[in-house]
Amino acid sequence: MDKADSSSGGSVFSGIDPDALKGTIDSVRRDQEKLQDRASYYKTELAYYGVGAEEFQDILHVASWARDELPMLKRRYHLSMNLDNSPFSAFKGMVQINEANVTRAANAAAAKDAKRATKLAKKDPEDLTPEELDELNTLFALNHDQYPFAEKVVGALGAEKTLRLWYGMSNLGSAPGYGRPSDFKSSDALVEVQKNLSLTVAAATNSDAPAMVRWKKDMVALGDNPIAEPGPPPYGSSGGPKGFLVMSNLMRFGDYDDKFLENYGTALVKEDKRLADGPCPGWGATGRLNHVGNDKGNDPLTGYMKALSNSPAAATVFFTAKQKNDAGKPESNFKYLFETREWPNDSKPGEESVTGRNSLGHALEAAMTGHRPGEEATTENAKHSKPQAALFSSLVRSVSEDQDRLRNHEYLSDSFANISAEYMPELYLSLDPDEENGAKLFRTPGATTSINKYDTMRFMHTVSRNKEGYDRLNISQHAYAAALMEAWVRRPNPEYDLSVDEVIQKIAYDTGIAQGVIAGGLLFQADENGAEAAAQDDAWKAHASTWGGSLVGSATTLATASFTGPGGVVAGGLAGTAAAEIFAGILDGFDDDGEDRKKQVYENVKRADQIEESAIRTTQESVKAATGDEGDESRAGEQASKGFNDADALIAKSKTTDNPSNGE
Repeated sequence: MDKADSSSGGSVFSGIDPDALKGTIDSVRRDQEKLQDRASYYKTELAYYGVGAEEFQDILHVASWARDELPMLKRRYHLSMNLDNSPFSAFKGMVQINEANVTRAANAAAAKDAKRATKLAKKDPEDLTPEELDELNTLFALNHDQYPFAEKVVGALGAEKTLRLWYGMSNLGSAPGYGRPSDFKSSDALVEVQKNLSLTVAAATNSDAPAMVRWKKDMVALGDNPIAEPGPPPYGSSGGPKGFLVMSNLMRFGDYDDKFLENYGTALVKEDKRLADGPCPGWGATGRLNHVGNDKGNDPLTGYMKALSNSPAAATVFFTAKQKNDAGKPESNFKYLFETREWPNDSKPGEESVTGRNSLGHALEAAMTGHRPGEEATTENAKHSKPQAALFSSLVRSVSEDQDRLRNHEYLSDSFANISAEYMPELYLSLDPDEENGAKLFRTPGATTSINKYDTMRFMHTVSRNKEGYDRLNISQHAYAAALMEAWVRRPNPEYDLSVDEVIQKIAYDTGIAQGVIAGGLLFQADENGAEAAAQDDAWKAHASTWGGSLVGSATTLATASFTGPGGVVAGGLAGTAAAEIFAGILDGFDDDGEDRKKQVYENVKRADQIEESAIRTTQESVKAATGDEGDESRAGEQASKGFNDADALIAKSKTTDNPSNGE
């Protein structure tokens, strides 16, 4: 934990790494309990002989101090879990909290609010007055990250009453039947209720209080059962929807405990497969359990995917885990959800929803990158683990084997391009004809995976057939190339056989190939649609500026990670600006010698020669930003052009080359 003075009001802000603080809390809790128990035991045993009473009293003081400090540590942790926290500028991966909020008085106030919220939450939602519902929602909104509010409220409710609470709330405003009027005036209010209750439940799952340990176990066990007892036949109620359906709709917001998500996901997929094989496939829900977005909430995998997108470590474990398929053979959850499962149409009336599969794309981003979608990679999560790298290889291979897996749901292309941005070393290496030297050039800071050249080409070609996928691949390729050139110019690898000049030319050639592949995908789809590719106008630039920064930052991190020292400190001043300059140039144009007007690139991506010209110019600008050498710049343009044109032959060959993959 690092502290910095705020420029306003003299407040002190802490930089918190939530995962690291959670580990510290677990260690302090475990060790202080052990210290307390053993010291008390030996003090009693040895007191009979008059030995060690004072010394053991000192140890007990230490244990008591640790116990007393735990609530403050837990408060910091819960505050740090708020997904709206600002990043701590001193270190990537840390979030900023105001130390003024870390007081015992604040803990006491949160506990008091928890008592009131629990009393309201235990009521039948239909019996809540509009004022009470507003009060309960406000309590959730103001206190979900205020320890110990969440664990006290949710723990007191228990798993079953938590489910019944949201089920009852979600149906407020529905026709009450039998002529009974409804006092509920605004279903729009349920959007905020769902969000704030979700954030409260998510925060509570990160507690190790006995009530929450029991809650998490019970929630998984209740998932495949109706949330209430069925009524007597022949006209009794069905007991309502299954627990998984209700709970998953409380997973769209917040950061859930990883282990809970893993256990929940295992049970959820098991039940999903069982229902798919039943006489009436699907979850059989017809009501409305979700009030956020355009899906009804009748597919529990949707909310669960949203939870995984906020919990990257749990997402990696989930997608790489295996369960038996219809044939009784092990099948990864990735394969089941991306290749096998029939995702239901869960659209609200009059609307078309792709939220389910789109949420799958976001969860896959988290699983393979180690951070939440939209965030920039840090030096630490750029070091992909073996399961993450293997999962990316499975994704590339799966799309390569059957492009329709993506083309039939092309809205996933932006997520797949975002993932690819953080595996640029592997993609470049697979395209490089010089494998031995390429491995030294396109280095990865963590585990790597070997990808077949033609799998890479089919994958990138398919992703880039979608305009959003193309744009993101285009920017991340150029940013990675520029950052890698700059890194090698400033700190060349003495083990590498080529000179810095030769390295620059090699990167330029491979960038040309990559550019040719994605241009081929974009133009192929334009031909398929019988229409020209859209121009990159001001509206596009404004849109790209909202997501491009994180891709550029991630690409820079990947390119320079092999040059960083302990703690992610970039060695030799390598945190350069070349990638940022290239991104700005793609958006706003590059300076044209002797001209007042900037030279625009990718302004009209309608013909291969126009895209090639832009690819060459942008590659040359990358060299210029990295080296400042006009000779290097000119030669790099020639290499980029050669690579771009060589891509045509490779694309053609990839269409006639059998996929070498066997299984997962």
